[in-house]
Amino acid sequence: VFHVSARALAAHALSIFGDHSDINATRQTGFALLASNSVQEAMDMALVAHLATLETQVPFLHFFDGFRTSHEIQKIEEISYDDMKQLVNWEKVEAFRKRALNPEHPVQRGTAQNPDTYFQNREA
Repeated sequence: VFHVSARALAAHALSIFGDHSDINATRQTGFALLASNSVQEAMDMALVAHLATLETQVPFLHFFDGFRTSHEIQKIEEISYDDMKQLVNWEKVEAFRKRALNPEHPVQRGTAQNPDTYFQNREA
């Protein structure tokens, strides 16, 4: 899960104001996109993003306005840790941790091979 305060990409000039050009650049990455509109939603959707990525095994990009929402001071209703614990599927957390990289159980992922060795490895 990435939590992003969306801002304009710097082009001919730098802009500190929010837009979604940086988020639009991620649309075809396979990430699920989740937007928040207020400080309260940003906290709530942050939790939703983490719970959803555990359930679906899909990476989430949670974004909110990078000028107003990211700098706003606002009273919110916090979700208690006890309530959060009840929402978490702990079997999914354990499965996630087992898939993580671990020096005790090394794996190799995403190698690049030439056609000769690729075919030999494919046959093996």
